[in-house]
Amino acid sequence: MSLAAEPSAFELQSGATKKELKNLQTTNKNLENLAIDYSARIQVLEQSKDGLQSVLDGQALRIKSLLDTVGRQETKIQALQSSLDYQNETIKQQQATIENLQKSIGQNAALIEQIDSKLKDLAKLNEDILGISSAMDSGAKGGSGAPGLSSTSSETKPSPSKIDSPKKTDKQQASGKTNSADRSFKELSNKEILDEARKLYREKNLAESKKRYEWLVKNNYKAASSLYMIGEIEYQRSKFQEAIGYYKKSASLDDKASYMPILLWHTAWAFRYSKDMDNYNKFLDSLIRLYPESEQGKKAKDLRKSKTKG
Repeated sequence: MSLAAEPSAFELQSGATKKELKNLQTTNKNLENLAIDYSARIQVLEQSKDGLQSVLDGQALRIKSLLDTVGRQETKIQALQSSLDYQNETIKQQQATIENLQKSIGQNAALIEQIDSKLKDLAKLNEDILGISSAMDSGAKGGSGAPGLSSTSSETKPSPSKIDSPKKTDKQQASGKTNSADRSFKELSNKEILDEARKLYREKNLAESKKRYEWLVKNNYKAASSLYMIGEIEYQRSKFQEAIGYYKKSASLDDKASYMPILLWHTAWAFRYSKDMDNYNKFLDSLIRLYPESEQGKKAKDLRKSKTKG
């Protein structure tokens, strides 16, 4: 027993006992097991890492896809916003256009009312003018009105054949110059004859002026204004019934002429000088209603006011 317990020469030489060697072997074994365990754990971690990397890569791809989708949506939103801004601007412009149209409609409605009122006034004037003939017949003193003018109220614009040259005056019959005058007029243009008629009227040569205006009426050249001027000549010669007839015929040809206020004014006074106060007042009222801002319209208004006060 004592021999077995004694250490061998090898053990003595290495300096380690069997127990220590066994412990070393056990430790080495444990270390190997730990190394194997750590190696396994490292593999597991590496596998986990690879899995996590795959997950991360997948998430990165999803995030990129979402970002791309968000970018496209933002682009669409910007396009929609631009379209909305354009639509809003268009709506504003349409609203402004509608407001302008509404204003125009209001202005046009007012204008239409004015036109309707003017048409009513013109219709009344036409009635007044058409009633002149009957007033002439009732107020005439031994005369038949202007030569060549019909007294019917339904008469329309005359043709040249319906407007005959006025009858010769006594002076013309005595001189026998009518035919020679016609021949001399034929050598002139209508414009030249009109210029002569105006010049003679300014010079107070009413008879010669009248002959030229009668020629122009006969030839249907500026018939309305020529008839008006013949009326003015007869008015100045105190031939008021004849003047009224010519005024009536002139107005029936052109009731919008610039001289209409004077025509109505002189017509009114022609009736007054003929002692026809009803027609005198009627024409003053027509003048006030149709041409209130004209010089004659203002005079007529003053006359009516003074009569009312009186």
